[in-house]
Amino acid sequence: MGINILQFAAGTVLLYYGADFLILGSKSIASKFKIPPIVVGITLVAFGTSLPELIVSIIAILKGESGMVIGNVVGSNIANIGLVLAVTAILVPIVFSFKKISFDLYFLIFITFLPLLFMYLGDLVLWQGICFLLLLGGYCWYLFNKDHEYEDDHSDGNLSHGLTISLKIILGIIGLGLGAHVFVLGAKGIAIALGVSSLVIGMSIVALGTSLPELAASIAAAKHGETGLIIGNIIGSNIMNIVAVLGFTLLISPISVEFSHVAIHGIFMVVLTLGLFFLLKFKGGVTNFSAGVLILIYIIFLYFNFQPGVGIEL
Repeated sequence: MGINILQFAAGTVLLYYGADFLILGSKSIASKFKIPPIVVGITLVAFGTSLPELIVSIIAILKGESGMVIGNVVGSNIANIGLVLAVTAILVPIVFSFKKISFDLYFLIFITFLPLLFMYLGDLVLWQGICFLLLLGGYCWYLFNKDHEYEDDHSDGNLSHGLTISLKIILGIIGLGLGAHVFVLGAKGIAIALGVSSLVIGMSIVALGTSLPELAASIAAAKHGETGLIIGNIIGSNIMNIVAVLGFTLLISPISVEFSHVAIHGIFMVVLTLGLFFLLKFKGGVTNFSAGVLILIYIIFLYFNFQPGVGIEL
């Protein structure tokens, strides 16, 4: 098991720094084109921090670990709100206008329920993957055709050169690829050694590891007072995890799943998503107290995962 822990740790480090380089490069490109922080967060940063979930899920499905795919997507969305957003809000209370992201939040709620509905009806198959990707295309079209006001105080006054930006992106992609491969090997070995299912490992260890880029990006944004980047990163990442990760994964192979095996996990995901909607719509942000409640829900989720009888193989 020792080698598996080393693989897991090495994979996590590569994922972290790979995503960090990719985010830095993406943000530099966004600054050159004067794209607002909220759009940067929902698109470039969210896609960059969701690449670990995508790569891990593709490798897992190729290895026949369908439980890890579902666990990774659902667990990452839970971790993004219950851990990443909560920890960031404890460091810097988050205040943001609901009107600026109302459509994005309604869309997030819709695509949070959609895969659960598909799983309730039966296995996840190709046409559903195509449906997710069409939704992704439509959402991206909406974002880039919506009128956004760019705030000059968010621009980067010391922009990197094109070669430096390209190098960061290339290194980021390489780091994510290698990290994801080593990460899955380590996670699978730990799962076998502990005698738990790939679903539980996906929901907890893998989801937590692939959420590290979101956590790093959000904390860095908090230090610079980029609230829009934080909110955009969380919302965008959760959207990407479903429409992009599940979408591309289902193009490779269908996923056999029993709804009863993921029902409770799905409830946690829905509760936290609706909680985020409630906080932004009626409270205008996330305070230290509400962040504490989110973390408590996440701890309960982790505790539930490792109870006897939870995580039957898919």
